Amino acid sequence: MAGSIVTSLVDLLGPGRIVVIGDVAGTRQFPLIAASAARRYSSTGRELIVGLEVPMTEPVETGQTGAFFDRQDSLLDGRSSREIAALISQLAAMPNIRTVALDGPWVAPGAPVPLEYLGLLDQNRDAVMAGRLMAEIDLNPHASVLALVGAEHARIDRHAQTFGGLLHPWFPTMVSLCGVHGGGTAWALSTAGPRVVQLDATGGEEPSLEWAREVGADGFHGILSVGRIDASPPRTARNRSLSPPE
Repeated sequence: MAGSIVTSLVDLLGPGRIVVIGDVAGTRQFPLIAASAARRYSSTGRELIVGLEVPMTEPVETGQTGAFFDRQDSLLDGRSSREIAALISQLAAMPNIRTVALDGPWVAPGAPVPLEYLGLLDQNRDAVMAGRLMAEIDLNPHASVLALVGAEHARIDRHAQTFGGLLHPWFPTMVSLCGVHGGGTAWALSTAGPRVVQLDATGGEEPSLEWAREVGADGFHGILSVGRIDASPPRTARNRSLSPPE
């Protein structure tokens, strides 16, 4: 079934088409599906931009990760998971792929802020992410785009100025998918600190993809269900239990 989801995602992609997946950070399944779809699409010989919700200060185009993935334990969230780090490495090895770090800059606490990033620190995150992607599209206007961001950013809401809401007027053929799952575990920043948490199901246990050409009342064109989810902790997490709380 997961293979049919990848086929459906690849079918959605095309020259100038943007597909945004609203994922659940800190899980294995969403980056794995993105990697499979990117690999399948790259084999067609067409160009693909892959946008990820990691800081623009990360050297993702080289297949490497930087300071954001090596933060102190108390700051490690699902965006710096092992699976995202593996995705970055895999994308760099694929032909016809350009990986773009969409999020605003990350600067270590107490470290000086590079002058080129000062103007971005007070801007709305979604506006920075949309601007980053649009700048890359300007350089590669015939490329397809696959973006993996949190569902709150992927939702098309012009009033709230979400990432999806800012992009949609410029790219009316864009498709935004809400990622759901059949329950399981994820790495998250909880009230008890960063750890593996148990999540209730938001969709079915079988992977599936349903979408429509019109945006629904929830701000999405459709639903991407990845089935059961498993946590993907940050690779540098130390002394953290990988078992969810009882």
